[in-house]
Amino acid sequence: MRIIGDKPVVRIIRMRKVPFIDSTGIHNLESLCKKSQSENIHIILSGVNPNVKEALENADFPTIIGEENICENIYIALDR
Repeated sequence: MRIIGDKPVVRIIRMRKVPFIDSTGIHNLESLCKKSQSENIHIILSGVNPNVKEALENADFPTIIGEENICENIYIALDR
């Protein structure tokens, strides 16, 4: 997308098929979110199951993208 210059305003990351996340996954997701924010792209996580949400909360991840941007399903994410 950088090559063609078409930059989104919002990026929804669908995580409904992610059963768990480890520290490496959290680190990579954090890097993506910070990079996106530096490019003024709003990040929303969709379909986050309770286990993944707990891991993200334990890693203080909501302070990066905001608790309201960690959504249970795609419909809530699209409403955001």
